[in-house]
Amino acid sequence: MSMSDQETYLQKNFDWHILRGFGASKIASVTVLMPFIGYVILYNSQFTHWLGGLGGMLDQHDLSDSCTPYFNFFERLNLLYCGLLSLGLSALTYKLFAPKEVSHYRDVDEYIDSVRPNLTARRIRVMYRTIANRRPKIGQSLLERAGWLENTIPISKASIEFNRNENDDLILDILRNFHQAQNRHYYRLAVVFCAFLFVLGTLVLSLPAITFTMRVLCVIFA
Repeated sequence: MSMSDQETYLQKNFDWHILRGFGASKIASVTVLMPFIGYVILYNSQFTHWLGGLGGMLDQHDLSDSCTPYFNFFERLNLLYCGLLSLGLSALTYKLFAPKEVSHYRDVDEYIDSVRPNLTARRIRVMYRTIANRRPKIGQSLLERAGWLENTIPISKASIEFNRNENDDLILDILRNFHQAQNRHYYRLAVVFCAFLFVLGTLVLSLPAITFTMRVLCVIFA
């Protein structure tokens, strides 16, 4: 199905590559766990007997009764479960629908370095058809530079032209535009769904941590 060559703002700035970067930092991954670790080890009285008496520090404070928690223990467990479930569904959506050109490679340069040595005329034609379908103007520009990309040209002749090709810029342009087309146009609804689940899960997980931090600050500064 033909698509408009004009890309929307979301297509240009919100794509699979953006989702790939979520949570990539090891430091970020560790810091995300800190509110939960602090809650279990320092403040949760339910875990005291498992931690050799460590825990329940907040309830031992004189002002703990005046700074009541917003969520009880079981409500926090439910929020934790729902948040992790949402993040898990987001990760599953990414694994199922993200194009391998994005999910298997760090960036477009790594993708090109990996696939360039094994390219064939048939594979280049497949890439060209994807580009022409999603970005017609770019597809037409590529066709003007290499007429053998057209399906009406026998594959045997296209293979000869491909092997004779000395213009590496053409091949690089096809690879880059194919990667971009996959990144920006492949399963757009899945991109939105994946991002929605990630944001929802993050917000749900943050609620107990935020409200718990507010209670800690209440006890400290009240």
